[in-house]
Amino acid sequence: MTPPQQDTATFVYAVVRPDHELPDVTGVDDGPLELVVHGPVAAVVGRVSDDRPNGRRADLTAYSTVVEALVPGGAVAPMRFGTVVPDDDVLVHDLLAPYADDLARQLGEVEGRRQYHLRVTFVEETVLTEIAEADPRVRELRAATRDLPEDALVGDRIRLGELVTQSWERWARADADRILAELVPMLTTHRVRREPGLGSVLDLALLVESERSQEVEDRLEHMAAESAGRLHFRLAGPMAPYDFVGTG
Repeated sequence: MTPPQQDTATFVYAVVRPDHELPDVTGVDDGPLELVVHGPVAAVVGRVSDDRPNGRRADLTAYSTVVEALVPGGAVAPMRFGTVVPDDDVLVHDLLAPYADDLARQLGEVEGRRQYHLRVTFVEETVLTEIAEADPRVRELRAATRDLPEDALVGDRIRLGELVTQSWERWARADADRILAELVPMLTTHRVRREPGLGSVLDLALLVESERSQEVEDRLEHMAAESAGRLHFRLAGPMAPYDFVGTG
């Protein structure tokens, strides 16, 4: 008996130029990669069952593997993880045809460049001590409330929290400006993922010319060493330019 034919959908990994050589890797469900070409651009795709669940950890790993493997072959515009369309006709009609010129422009903008993700955070105890040393109001309120139960002097605790938060956010902005002043001249561009504040001093996507990658890494390593004990630097990359391409 002939098994029933399985219906498939098209999983879209990235957009590249039509002459981009496909890497020797497999995608989701170990499926082979294909190119769907339209004008100046082409989509890198794979076939998946149209009734399979999406968003599994293994799918994300396969997606990332494919996108990063494409990078050595030329400019890559990664599509959002989990982009699945019914078939190639829909892919061309809804994505490649209406956005071909824009995607071609984006490929030109990221050609020869790589992305990094930079996150800088305060070392909490160090900065809290600095804030207290700089503001006598904070010192006094910390001393007054240090050994009291949580429900005592509620007003003082609220005021202390407000003062510390204001100083923390102000200092985060100042440190962010200082770091960016050194870093921006070395970058093609950057995008702020999160504004300076309680969560982080800096949370940025950096786009860097490939030949300046080592220079940027060395500079950040030096800045991290200078700020050790007060600031924590975390740099991820280089990677495909996920934050600098898209269709809307």
